[in-house]
Amino acid sequence: MVDKDNQELQHLLEFINQCPFGLVKADAEGNIMLINAEATQLLLPLAFQSGKSLDNILDIIKFYDESFFQEIRSYKEDYGRMCSNRRIIVAITGTNSKVCLSFTIGKINQEIYQYSFKEVSNIIEYEEQMKNVVEANALQAGKLEMSSGILHDIGNAVTAFGSEIAKLQQELQWRELNDLKKLIKLFDGKSEKIDEALGPGKGKALLKFLHALNGSLNQRQTDISGISTQLYETTRHIQEILNIQRHYVKGKKKGERAPVKLRNIIEDALSIQERTLEKRGITITKDIPLDIPEISGDKTKLIQVVINILKNAGEAFDEVHDDREKEMSLALSVLENEPMIELLISDNAIGFEPQIGPKLLEKGNTSKNTGTGFGLYNCKQIIETHQGEIDISSEGPNLGAKVRLTFPLMEKDLPQFKKKAKAL
Repeated sequence: MVDKDNQELQHLLEFINQCPFGLVKADAEGNIMLINAEATQLLLPLAFQSGKSLDNILDIIKFYDESFFQEIRSYKEDYGRMCSNRRIIVAITGTNSKVCLSFTIGKINQEIYQYSFKEVSNIIEYEEQMKNVVEANALQAGKLEMSSGILHDIGNAVTAFGSEIAKLQQELQWRELNDLKKLIKLFDGKSEKIDEALGPGKGKALLKFLHALNGSLNQRQTDISGISTQLYETTRHIQEILNIQRHYVKGKKKGERAPVKLRNIIEDALSIQERTLEKRGITITKDIPLDIPEISGDKTKLIQVVINILKNAGEAFDEVHDDREKEMSLALSVLENEPMIELLISDNAIGFEPQIGPKLLEKGNTSKNTGTGFGLYNCKQIIETHQGEIDISSEGPNLGAKVRLTFPLMEKDLPQFKKKAKAL
């Protein structure tokens, strides 16, 4: 029976050693008592670069991240999870590359700490790439002259990322967890025999370690499932934005005019700016009737204008430091006294002195500390090429602002307008 127990113990140690992520068992001072193959592979370059011994994991962590080291040392509970998905980023000397390790640390008792970690550099790099894509599409939408080739390449990257997320979700049911549960069940109640094989007290210690490892892996599985779901939703949103932009770029010739529904322009611009506005806690209200006539316009240029105005209005709330409800409204209508369509975008953000409004549309003028003064000027140029007008106004500081755009009706809609105006 002792031989069988020893065989099962060897299977357990082999299982731990072959885990696809780093596992370290250490004492309160960081001295390593047990380390698997993946942990050795991940920590060895860090130890070599820092000049620290691979015998103590806390020495390595302290060298690269003093605050993380202090977090570990200051944990006062007798047991429990100390951190989850805590990242250390290390620049590799002599190269342009970085290594990022994501740590989950659990305190099993006063003397035993469990460190599990994984190399996530590729994920970090891709997160940065996706962040840059989203920011470029949302914050720099005033320069939305993207070629269909670039959109195609980005779309392929996002699709590939989505496929990897799908694979991750499919692999979340780890078979090794079932094997671990079987081992726990096998060893449960046999601590005395394990003591005979390994020494006094080893049986209970082994079972406690197995239970802690099982709990940690289950929690890890839950965390990864949540992260993968968030990544899936983010990827889906990026794909929606790319689809909208493809719609405006595909087959487009510069300066091309065609019948355009302003309602669609507004909805697409809001979709692109949706996340940015949501993060700022801005409530959007819309009054956009279905029967508003079309105008003759360049869809790509017009969406640039609306996105830029929404972006400016959203950023204006960054300077609001009270607890007001952040509100923005968009109203689309046909004027009663002249054949024009009006789009009015209002907010209750920081506002400005009334006399400043006309100057904001001049080249080089801006009300923002980080502004270039070209955004609204470009909007004015675009609107004027559509035979329209743009006006920006405010009743004063902290009283919000209004942007008013007007466009002429198309020739085909003038008879209906005149008939309606005459009836009024």
